[in-house]
Amino acid sequence: MKKIYYILILLGMISGSCKSYRKSAYTATRHLSKNKFKKELEAHRFKAHSFESRLSLKYTDDRQNMTGNGRLRILKDSIIWGSINFLGIPVVKFYITPNEIQYYNKINQTYYKGNFSLVEKTLGIRLNFNHLQNLLLGDLIMPLSKRNFQLDKKNKFYRLSPSNSYIKSAEISPFFKILTEKIKVSKKMPLEIRYLNYQSIKNENLPQDIEIKGQEKQIKLHYKNLSLGKKLHFPFEIPANYHRIKL
Repeated sequence: MKKIYYILILLGMISGSCKSYRKSAYTATRHLSKNKFKKELEAHRFKAHSFESRLSLKYTDDRQNMTGNGRLRILKDSIIWGSINFLGIPVVKFYITPNEIQYYNKINQTYYKGNFSLVEKTLGIRLNFNHLQNLLLGDLIMPLSKRNFQLDKKNKFYRLSPSNSYIKSAEISPFFKILTEKIKVSKKMPLEIRYLNYQSIKNENLPQDIEIKGQEKQIKLHYKNLSLGKKLHFPFEIPANYHRIKL
């Protein structure tokens, strides 16, 4: 159960009027050079100062299903904060900065405070704050180098094959947000992230439904009631009587 909470915490975060875009509605791609494609990808990265959303999540493995809901807040490049409820009961809060991960679990009265080695221990890959932020917002986890990638144009998406230690392959929409991304996990099957549809708000295209698949595990996130650019609060205090988890 403890390991399941780790995964939910890391990936379940890791989840005006809006217009929704589904894969079937994407327009055709354009012929672009590698340099132009890279510039477009960078130009369409998340730019707002802050992000807030209600979210629902579902975790499935070969033994059980778990569903929950909560709230996710992001102060760009600084804080990822969230609160997750199960069966209507507040269970987990997390507070992540570029240097540290903190969370506490109300059910077993435990907490974690430490570096991103928790991610590597849980998922088998090294992810930092920026990687997690990009995953949650529909951007390529790691920026592309100048020309060290293969680019293939398809009718309704671009297929990208970077030469780096993280990304195995990716499919990019005509509006330059991620559709699918496969991340190398040592010698095991890749971690696959799928963005099933997007919603447009304040000139930003943001994920609405995300699926994350690993070995015998799946997590589904759904964002709703999004808002951008607001002044946000990030309340977080670990209760004094909780027991610290050590890796």
